[in-house]
This record gives sequence, structure tokens and C-alpha cells, in this order.
Amino acid sequence: MSRKKVLVIADLGGCPPHMFYESVAEHYNIISYIPRPFAITQNHARLIETYSVAIIKDMDHFQHIRDFEHPESIYWAHEEYAKSEAEVVEDLVRVATQFEVDAITTNNELFIAPMAKACERLGLRGAGAQAAIKARDKNLMRESFNQSGVTSIRSHRVTTLEDFREAVTQVGFPLVLKPTYLASSIGVTFIYGPEQAEQIFLDAQTYLQSINVPKAVTYEAPFIVEQFLQGNYEDWYDVPGYSDYVSVEGIMVDGIYHPLAIHDKTPQIGFTETAHITSTILDDDAQQRIITAVKLANEGLGLQYCATHTEVKLMQHREVGIIETAARFAGWNMIPNIKKAFHVDSAQVLVDVLCDGYSHQLPASLLTRPQTYIADFHLYPHDFQATGQLSDTASHIQFQQIELGEHILSGDARITSYSTIAAGSIIDLSLFEAFNGLAYLEIQSSRSEDIIRTIQNIKKSAKLFAEDASVIV
Repeated sequence: MSRKKVLVIADLGGCPPHMFYESVAEHYNIISYIPRPFAITQNHARLIETYSVAIIKDMDHFQHIRDFEHPESIYWAHEEYAKSEAEVVEDLVRVATQFEVDAITTNNELFIAPMAKACERLGLRGAGAQAAIKARDKNLMRESFNQSGVTSIRSHRVTTLEDFREAVTQVGFPLVLKPTYLASSIGVTFIYGPEQAEQIFLDAQTYLQSINVPKAVTYEAPFIVEQFLQGNYEDWYDVPGYSDYVSVEGIMVDGIYHPLAIHDKTPQIGFTETAHITSTILDDDAQQRIITAVKLANEGLGLQYCATHTEVKLMQHREVGIIETAARFAGWNMIPNIKKAFHVDSAQVLVDVLCDGYSHQLPASLLTRPQTYIADFHLYPHDFQATGQLSDTASHIQFQQIELGEHILSGDARITSYSTIAAGSIIDLSLFEAFNGLAYLEIQSSRSEDIIRTIQNIKKSAKLFAEDASVIV
């Protein structure tokens, strides 16, 4: 029996390629379509070459010999991609038809809607065009959530300063200002009160103009203003060190939501995530409340066949607030860590569902008993500002190394992976914090609480070696 063919729109984000390609290639032939070659790192390109039976790059990008080169690392692709959504859909339909593929998937947030439209054109399983649009435009998403039975919150569409003023009147302080079409919490801003609120909005407008996104990304308004969801940690956790929000990975099968795992978090730096722990230690009542709300939210969007990554606020009296959802898997190493903790290959499950409408590997219920707890943990400049090693007024540093310190491990916790950015890297401290991860660790233990204590120890004792680079830039 011949292997089915899957078209992968290769780009940044979502399930990391070091797991995704090997997992999918084990049972399927991969055709990789690369719409933005400048968004593919050297390692990603090697994985694409190793595990794809065919590779198609958007030839409109290539004008100079340097266009064939790939960066060593990249968080966000800052070059311009000027194709309209209709043009991207046509490209996807053309390549999918040429190779007679059985499914199309992507790990990139920005191509979700064009992919869904291409799937509908081709009669392939996908998220559904209208549902994908709702999952990409945070205004439409919030309106859907408010109609689906989850906790309703006030929100307002914002394009102009006058819109923002009206939003402040309707939503009130504190509020959250979000770009409606980005990912990774980029540009998300918390506004406490009226002082400087309008200037903060104007600064956000200017900042948004500096973030290149594909022209294919569409939206009805560039911002949403939302009522702030107030977390209440004490109503959910019995031990300190976790955050007042979690994320939930799942898969939609014929419009029905199937949860995979809940990830606990450590406290954020602003809106930048710092660590994800697979799997949660929340009790059964808490888990059930979360899954009930997440199911209502994702099914309310009308999503049909896709992965989902849903962020959840843990509020007072165990009320669940849905922050947002995405019609793709989570980034960082959350999906690989589900496989390590539960031996469930979510990437294979998703492609099974897209190709056949079902998967024998799809868990019957939420995964709750990990063989080990695993944290995906990042250190940022803010961590070293908190310990006085970096001045709050510093503008740029030249990174050299980080020493983690002694006696940092708690219980049977162990560091199973550790890396930093390259020595000599120049860090612009004015950038959104998520752009400036300095070190990346995987920590495993038989107890989640020992992971938390280990993370706390590292944050207290890690030593940064860096030089003032203001004169260099």
C-alpha cells in the first residue's frame, strides 16, 4: 500500500521541526512548500531536506545569491512577503494538485487561514475557512467566545485613536491592548489606568508598523482592547511557584474537541512566557473545569479538523477565562514533551486525522499521568535585571556566557538539555522580551514541584557574563 502524501507549509512556529518532520515522515511522504525561504533556519532546512520527498520554494523570493542562505537562528521573520491571501491560496492549490496530496498542514500561525481556504477548494480536511478566520482575528475570536458559553468579557475593535478612546470608555481599566493578527504575545500591552494610556496606544501603533507580516494576513481591525482577566492563583494551586494560567493542547476531529494535555506555567515576564511544564498538577475538578471551557471555545469557533493550542486564565472561585486559541500546535517544545511524558506522538495523530478522519493513537481522554514531568524553560534579560546584574537603563549588551550556579537542583530534578545564544551576540534590550531569550533548558523530574524549585534556584543564582554594547551599535 502506497504511503499518503502530506503538503507541509514550512515556516516558523508551532510544533518544532526537530520533532515534526521525523514524526510525520515515519508514516507519510512529505512535500515541503516554503513560501518564505528567509524564515527557514539552517537546521530547519536540513530537516526539510532529510525528511521531504520533494521541496518547493516560492521562486518569486529569489533575486540574489544571498536569498539562498538560511540564518542560524530566528525568532520572527522580518523580511517582507508581499503576496495577497488569494495569491497564497492559489500557490497552495497549485502545489497540492501537482503532487496529489492527501492533506495540508502547517505549524505557522500566519498561514492558517490561507491553508484552510486551500483545503476547502481541494476538498481536503482542514480547520474550515470561516473558523480559521475566527481563530486568526482576535476580535472575531472574542466575539465567538462570548457567544459560546464561556466566561464573557468586554472587548472593542480598535483602528484609530478615537476607537481607542471609545474602547477605554466601554471596557474600562485595567485593560489589555492586543494586535489582532500576530502571535507569541508580540505587542500585547497591559494598561493599568488612564495615565499615558493614549501615548501607549500610539507607541503600539508605531511598533506594529515595524513588525513585518505576510500581506496574506488579513484582519478587520489591527487591535483589540479587552477587559483584563484577573487571575486568582490561590483558588487553583496548593503550592507556590506556578502561574495563574495554563495552556491546553488538543485536536479537532469532525468539529469535536479532543484534549491532549494541560501545561502548567511559571510566572510570565509581562506577557512573555518563561516555562511550560508537562503535565499539570491541578486536581481533577480544576482539570474538568478547564477542559469544559476549552471544548466550548474551540467548538464554538466551528473548527473542524486541526490541532489547537488554547491559553486559559485561572480566575477567582475557579472560574475559567479563555484568553485565546490557535488552530495549530503550540510552539516551544510542548509537543515533543507530550511525547516524552506520555508516549503520544501528537504530530502523527494530527496527520492521521487530516488524512483519514481518525487516528488510532488519539487518546480517549485528557492525558493526566506523565511518566516524568518536563519543563521547557527560558532565561531572559529581565531575569538578570531582577538580580541586579543588568541595569534597567541598559540599551544593548554583548552576550558572552551564563553560569547556572551550584546546588540548583531540587529533589531528583535534572537538566536534560541546556544551550545559550552564541557568544558575541548583540542583544537589543528595547525589543519585546520574547525576542531576547538568552538560555534554553529542559528540566525533568518525578515531581513537578522539584522542577519549580529548580527553576527558582536558577533564576536566583545564574550569573550573566556580558558587556555593554551601546558603543558597538
